[in-house]
Amino acid sequence: MQIASWNVAGLRACEKKGFYDWYLEQNPDIICLQETKALPEQLSDQLVHPENHEAIYAPAQKKGYSGVATWVRKGVNVKHTVGLGIEEFDCEGRTLISEFDNFILFNCYFPNGKRDHSRVPYKLEFSREVARQALELKEKTGKEVIITGDYNTAHHEIDLANPKTNKKSTGFLPIEREWMDEFQEQGFVDLFRHFNPGENGHYTWWTYRGDCRARNIGWRIDYFWCTAKFVGKVSECTHHPEILGSDHCPISMSF
Repeated sequence: MQIASWNVAGLRACEKKGFYDWYLEQNPDIICLQETKALPEQLSDQLVHPENHEAIYAPAQKKGYSGVATWVRKGVNVKHTVGLGIEEFDCEGRTLISEFDNFILFNCYFPNGKRDHSRVPYKLEFSREVARQALELKEKTGKEVIITGDYNTAHHEIDLANPKTNKKSTGFLPIEREWMDEFQEQGFVDLFRHFNPGENGHYTWWTYRGDCRARNIGWRIDYFWCTAKFVGKVSECTHHPEILGSDHCPISMSF
């Protein structure tokens, strides 16, 4: 089975840049999208009813903002839960939880802390609630958990091109990175790092300014993390920086 995850930075805009062609060509079993920025009624029919998948959307109440979507291959048994059950998070369309026969998948768009850091407390509250509910579901169901999406945080210095100049930037603040340490201590594993330990130059987001993508001056902020017992089932976790259409690239895992 293959899962793809992609912050599309506006699904309607990404569609115009070839998103649906990518979908038909890659055809993963599950697709997790973040920052869809649209209500379902604003989308084309092919995005609401994709050819090979059932699509569920969790839009934000605010138009043109945030939002996640999970597409699951037709015929796969799944039960979806929209949101975390907490209004201050769910009104922003940040979470879809999908329970399959053998695992649970969280598709999350973690908040941006903002340049003035005013949203960092909200971001950390959301992050801890996601981890709490994931572990609670693991305990309740006996199923391992995958948490994918745009985490909006680079964990280590090798996860961004310019760590020294970004120590006071949200996405690389000590308090944000400490949460990722805490997340790891709770038993979650960063799958890309499991397969690529210690390697730098691997990024998933590049600002549009200054030709940064072509120069590979980026950040690794999109992830697949999973509970420890699931790691042995995973055969690969990969970035796809050659795929354009957003300021993020898709990532994928196979198991």
